[in-house]
Amino acid sequence: MSPAFERLAEALRADPIDESDEHARWAIYRAAAADEELLDLLHEALKDEQESSLASAVVVLVLEHTERSRHAAWIDVLSDEHRGFSNRRSAELGILEDLISGSIPMAMVRDSLGEWSDWLQLKIAASVRNPDVLEFVSREGRTKRIRRIASESLRTI
Repeated sequence: MSPAFERLAEALRADPIDESDEHARWAIYRAAAADEELLDLLHEALKDEQESSLASAVVVLVLEHTERSRHAAWIDVLSDEHRGFSNRRSAELGILEDLISGSIPMAMVRDSLGEWSDWLQLKIAASVRNPDVLEFVSREGRTKRIRRIASESLRTI
């Protein structure tokens, strides 16, 4: 185990784990991601994580709770060949943030909705409070679930 991971586990007062068990490491990483005071240590520990898919999953988890300006630093802990998904999720989170703030024009929503992932469409349907956006997503969302959630959200605003 890397020294940073050991300090992370110690900070969480975790029982000793089998370092070869990626599920046990995931539990430590997930707990650390929920504690803002441990994010710097988590970042350091991920630099030594040998399982690229595990590191990528942790980065994606952290991105959802991190300011957009810090996304690149988290993505940089991943190898070049494992950054694609995290880069895409970062971009999607930026779109969601901009939609929630109202800084994306409706024309862009109309032009881009079909290109946006199911994950992003679901987040939009559940989180955005703009009636025009919700009305459009309730008609044009990719799946029945997305359209239903958008319709339900529209009724609550």
